[in-house]
Amino acid sequence: MKITLVQCPAFGIDRPPLGLAYLVAFLRRYKHQATVFDLNVELYSRTKEEDKKFWEFQYVFEWMENNHIIKQKILPSCYFKKWAQRILSSNPDLIGFSVQSSSLTASISLAGEIKSICPEQKIVFGGPLHLSYSLDHSYYLLGIENLLGVKTIDVVVLGEGESTIIDVVQRIESKNSLIGCPGTIIRENNRMFNNGERRLIEDIDSIPFPEFNDFPEKYKFKDRLPILGSRGCVNRCVFCDDTLMWRRYRYRSAKNILAEIRLRKDNGIEFLEFNDLLINGNLSQLSGLCDLLIKENINISWGASATVDKQMDYKLFRKMKQSGCCYLNYGIESASPRVLRQMNKNFMIEEAKKIIKDTYRAGIAVCTNWIVGFPTETEKDFNQTLEFVSENMMYLKNNIMVNSFILKSSSLLFRHKQRFGIVADDQRNWHSQNGNHTTEIRKKRYEKFIELISALGDVPAHKTFQK
Repeated sequence: MKITLVQCPAFGIDRPPLGLAYLVAFLRRYKHQATVFDLNVELYSRTKEEDKKFWEFQYVFEWMENNHIIKQKILPSCYFKKWAQRILSSNPDLIGFSVQSSSLTASISLAGEIKSICPEQKIVFGGPLHLSYSLDHSYYLLGIENLLGVKTIDVVVLGEGESTIIDVVQRIESKNSLIGCPGTIIRENNRMFNNGERRLIEDIDSIPFPEFNDFPEKYKFKDRLPILGSRGCVNRCVFCDDTLMWRRYRYRSAKNILAEIRLRKDNGIEFLEFNDLLINGNLSQLSGLCDLLIKENINISWGASATVDKQMDYKLFRKMKQSGCCYLNYGIESASPRVLRQMNKNFMIEEAKKIIKDTYRAGIAVCTNWIVGFPTETEKDFNQTLEFVSENMMYLKNNIMVNSFILKSSSLLFRHKQRFGIVADDQRNWHSQNGNHTTEIRKKRYEKFIELISALGDVPAHKTFQK
């Protein structure tokens, strides 16, 4: 079968989307044809310089507002018809969209235009979006109609997509029903069916390396690619929805990762960015990978996100540096011991301080994420965070990412929002029952945080205030 995979704006423009590259490799393993349209990077490459700012992280929510980007004349509505005609000219049997919150609006518009031209075309939505909301959101997507009254989306894939897309393709190819296809919610015969979860791929070494050859050469960094060493997370932070996406932590062997790294190096790649939720979920595997990189003298740079783990020491950080590690991104979020406990963070703030210092001493750049306005955060808690940032600025400078708290409907916190005193109409609009949290209060704290680090001579790497 011929499958066309689509990435709509907005998404990252630094390097190709890893999820689609994995799907391409998996489809080709099963002898299917796979074509990629990264419309996001295409649009970015032709956008005026003064408008490229809209791909910065702080503008992510503007892409989620209907017609906002169209009104900004960044994405004219006529583009959707042109894109639809281009995609259909490849004569696909199935069109799959990788959808994030920021690309949802454009994905729906393009899918609707495709259905206007070819109502019988099968369209699948997958990616992390559908578990960032709720199952109800998947039913909502399946009910969307275009201007001609034609249902726009036929299948929503939940969670890990490789095995599911193969199952969907094989059923369509053999003209079998999609009822009973695990990992999907479908519309068939004008009815919707939840087919339940699909079993995870236990041995992720068995997944073929992602294929990037067919992606356009328009990304910001020509010698940089994403890589994935594990799926899932060993932590259960109450505000996070990623654990629902991956369900359980699994990791690739060091030898398997090394083989991919060697391939990328042979193809001229100089930097690899690990897309893992955390690089240090298994310290033995991480240490082994560093040993192999040093032994093989691969000479490639890499960076990753990591959790604060008190078992990590200066010796391990030095080994990581020697193996090519340039930066580690820690989700510290708050310096209040009370808030950290309520977030279900598995570390003490004193441990975070030591880890940050050891990382910096080893010559690895320290990146940190901070959340302003956690539902139970008091003014005292917030000031503890400001004090910590101020006292440790020499380690943190130039790589601070600040976000106001977002209530994700697939998080543990949302499920237990009464215990946290949250009143919410949706994930974007919420306040606390006791009045300690309103949009205005969060905004003032957010601005105070920005003012502090600016006064200390820093410009935040990312800053996002969720209105």
